[in-house]
Amino acid sequence: MDDVQPPQHVIQALTALADENRLRMVELLAGSAELTCGAIGAALGLSPSLVSHHLAVLESAGLIARRKAGPCTLNRLRRDELARRLSRLERLISAG
Repeated sequence: MDDVQPPQHVIQALTALADENRLRMVELLAGSAELTCGAIGAALGLSPSLVSHHLAVLESAGLIARRKAGPCTLNRLRRDELARRLSRLERLISAG
């Protein structure tokens, strides 16, 4: 994880995480291997359309991966990618 992420990747990740619902989704996904959109909505009390919107933002930012499994879409956190994107901030924090 020695590669320094371009600023736009860091900004994209931070922008995606700056919304409370998306941060809660990432926290929820961090505790599971994969979750359906319905399970995420039920856990957070959000409508299907709102869940879909927020998951699309997280996917666009590269923080989650989505795959179809029959009629469901399974969502998982891309932990390695999240760590890579935030590694630039980690360097700033530890550079004291």
